[in-house]
Amino acid sequence: MNREKAFQTLAELDDRYIAEAVRYAPGEASGSPERTVYMKKKRLITLALAAALILSLGMVAYAIVGTPHSQGTYLMKDTGKYTSLEDLPKAEKITGYPICLVDRFSNGYEFSEMFVDGNAVFDENGNAIEEYYAVRATYTSAGKADITLNLSPVLDLPGSHEAPEPTSRRVIGDTEVRISRDHYKIVPEDYEKTEEDLAAEAAGHFYISFGSDKTEEMDVASAEFDLGKVNYGFLCMDAAECSDDMLIRMASEIISAYGK
Repeated sequence: MNREKAFQTLAELDDRYIAEAVRYAPGEASGSPERTVYMKKKRLITLALAAALILSLGMVAYAIVGTPHSQGTYLMKDTGKYTSLEDLPKAEKITGYPICLVDRFSNGYEFSEMFVDGNAVFDENGNAIEEYYAVRATYTSAGKADITLNLSPVLDLPGSHEAPEPTSRRVIGDTEVRISRDHYKIVPEDYEKTEEDLAAEAAGHFYISFGSDKTEEMDVASAEFDLGKVNYGFLCMDAAECSDDMLIRMASEIISAYGK
């Protein structure tokens, strides 16, 4: 999945860090590489976290590092929530691209709900230059953290291939699945990075975000792959519950179902 979009899923899964939807504000996307995105309820999340997470969070606006473009939510009339996969044809008519989902994975995770969200690519002045719909499907299993599967059209944007190298790769048939295991440290606004923080950031897959009342840390696991012209991305907010093999198996089940 597109790492630039992961914030949308994070917002749905954990309101401790991200609040309500906000409009894209180009003025907030200027400055140093650690630009801060301002959100309602006075929540602050830095670009470092936004650029690193992977999917499509409908409420966040941010800039892609090194380019004048950005992606974020966009008000579009045909958004909606669906609780049955029987509604897939309806959702596909809205998105304009095929949606491949399964009712149940072999590991017991079951489909719960699906959202169709409006998104757009913005220029440096905040004007929408490309609109598209993204899909977020939530899968649940009793006593375990939810897993989200995000879909969006593959976009060829400047800077869209600047994400860090995945921690591992697997090839299933002709499809490459990219696994990332990232550590996030959410800290107060007055937090000063330590030498250990700087070294961990330089090593990769370690991200610091400012705006929490206290220092909190979490490990996130993700897997992304492309099917046709659609990007798919699993996001697991509790990495301890999602091994690489588990994510690969789930990806393989989507890949097997694709085109049937």
